[in-house]
Amino acid sequence: MARKEKEVKAVDTGAWMNTFADLLSLLLTFFVLLFAMKSVDKGKLEEALGFFRQGGMGVLMPGSLMPLSTPDNMAIPPRVREFFTPDEVHRAFTSDRLYGKVDVRTTENGTVISISSKLLFLSGQAELRPESGEMIDEIVLFTQGARYEIQVEGHTDNISISTPKYPTNWDLSIARAGSVVRHMLKDGKLDPKRFSVVGYSDRKPLVPNDTPENRAKNRRVDIVFLN
Repeated sequence: MARKEKEVKAVDTGAWMNTFADLLSLLLTFFVLLFAMKSVDKGKLEEALGFFRQGGMGVLMPGSLMPLSTPDNMAIPPRVREFFTPDEVHRAFTSDRLYGKVDVRTTENGTVISISSKLLFLSGQAELRPESGEMIDEIVLFTQGARYEIQVEGHTDNISISTPKYPTNWDLSIARAGSVVRHMLKDGKLDPKRFSVVGYSDRKPLVPNDTPENRAKNRRVDIVFLN
């Protein structure tokens, strides 16, 4: 009797292609996520994180959504600070976003946020640079709701200016302080009654006006939260 030959099953030698295709898909998804994280909109991220900082829900219930953005008429209000310590001001304005752009110090008159004029204005001008608005807006957000009287002071170095628009350093210093106040008040978030504007010219230097570096330090706008 002839031996019955065993049936030989065919082996699919192309099956590895499915696994390889899955691996490529995973790699593609990974690199797309890396690119998306690199190009994330920082403003939207801050907005989303702000939702939790302002007392948003701590646990998402089934079927609920965490808002990543809010309509203009439902803006999340900032934390109200009626009073704050110099240390709180220093921490707020020496963060990564504002590091090196402002100087915070305490004087007999109060807590001072000092901004170099080169970050705010072109030489000999009192119109704000477009990019300086964000920095001032940070100060507005921090002080919104506070009860302090705020004095904005313009300071120059001892090199005299004489232009048709600004005949003296007095004119330039007070015009620069006025520009900062106008920007702080433009959105109606702060009470104008809390503000005063002062131009000191070169009368209150931080350091002697004996080098270009020192003169640059003295050209500034100080925002003073009065005691």
